[in-house]
Formats: sequence, structure tokens, C-alpha cells
Amino acid sequence: MTDFVNPVAVSGDLTAHLIEVTGGGADYTFECIGNTDVMRVALESAHKGWGESIIIGVAGAGKEIATRPFQLVTGRSWRGTAFGGARGRTDVPKIVDWYMDGRIEIDPMITHHLSLDEINKGFDLMHEGQSIRSVVSF
Repeated sequence: MTDFVNPVAVSGDLTAHLIEVTGGGADYTFECIGNTDVMRVALESAHKGWGESIIIGVAGAGKEIATRPFQLVTGRSWRGTAFGGARGRTDVPKIVDWYMDGRIEIDPMITHHLSLDEINKGFDLMHEGQSIRSVVSF
């Protein structure tokens, strides 16, 4: 089961709430926004013994994350990933082949098609939260 929790709607300790909702902690937690406080909550909400917390979000420059060593020695694991763990030199050619063979659909995820001259518009759209994936043709 997957649970989504609005932390603003939780009164009291968010970590305790998440542990209660998941019956002892989540098997997997994901931090996707780059907030170091949320990274810690995600780790500490993972189940003791086997819970895994994955950091996807990119924190601001100079930010640090911290937790008590006890959180890790009780069997939780904490790791980060970039680009879903894809390896550019080997995985990107495979993904392109899958797309060209029709094995995966990417087109529905593309929100904008831009020319190289419109590249700055692409950055503006991204900063405004208006673009998920843009294709820049040159």
C-alpha cells in the first residue's frame, strides 16, 4: 500500500504519525523536494530492520543532512539517487532503442517542444512549474 500524507494536516510529531500510519514504519520512503528536514523525517519513518530511505530531491548548495547514528545501526538504510540510478553511457542508448521500438511511451510525458532559440523560455517554464519535460530541437 502507498500512503500520501500532507504534513501540514498532521498535528504533533510527523515521524511518529508516519510510523503509526504504516504499522511500524515504511518499507521505503522517498524524499523528492530537496528539503533536508524532510530527508531526516523520511529516514526516521522507515521501518527499523529493513526500511530504506531514498533521497531524490536536490538540496540547496551548502545544505547538510543529519541524523542520530542509532537510526542507521537499527537496520535502516539511507541512500541517494540521481536520474533514477540510470547510467548514461549504457542505459540511455537502451532507453532510446526501447522508445524507437515502441516498447516505452515517452511522448505523453513531453509538455513542450522548443527550438534552440527558445531555450530560455524553457528555463522560465521550468522555474514557473509549467513544464515537466521539454524537447529542444536544434
